Amino acid sequence: MASTYVKVKTIMDETASSATYFAAAQQPNTSFTMANTAFASTHNGGGAVITATTAGSSDGAKTVTLTGTDLNGNSQTEVITLPASATETAGTKYFLTVTGAEMSAQPAGNVSLGFNGSRGMGMFGGRTALKGFTCCSGGTAGDVKFHDVSSGLTSSSTPFMQYRTNGTADNETHFNIPAPGVLCTSGLQVTYTLDNIDQMNVLYNG
Repeated sequence: MASTYVKVKTIMDETASSATYFAAAQQPNTSFTMANTAFASTHNGGGAVITATTAGSSDGAKTVTLTGTDLNGNSQTEVITLPASATETAGTKYFLTVTGAEMSAQPAGNVSLGFNGSRGMGMFGGRTALKGFTCCSGGTAGDVKFHDVSSGLTSSSTPFMQYRTNGTADNETHFNIPAPGVLCTSGLQVTYTLDNIDQMNVLYNG
């Protein structure tokens, strides 16, 4: 029987959330002036859910339309509706890049764009199999979620498998899946919350 080799990707993102990473506080008539369009190298190839933070209470129902790419590099857009209060509003989609953002109308107060602690990484964008993983827990216990999708992943998507970390920083575990692995017909993406893991190696083929 021929040997089947696996591939591996490392998830290692301990970068703090930022309310202004993609766009500093401003009142754009149409397009935001982007401070960044991709995540820094400290995210190690991962992405996050995008946030819009409002400074005033007069912009309820106005929208921000985000344009960029998902965790596997596919083009995607998302519309965030602003509330009638000074607060941070999160989208639901995971972005790898945010190349532009448009206001539906000029806001009365400043609006900034950033990202929160909902993180993720695309492993493979087509048919593949999850073979196993190693995980170093972060300081907070939480669920690592595995998704059989190639695009359209959101923070409310239902995973096919979850693994809960124990909250002891750098406590390492290994999870081996018997051959031929867990089949993912559409793709494989992994999501988690900041500080649930310090590092993770995901084994797959494809």
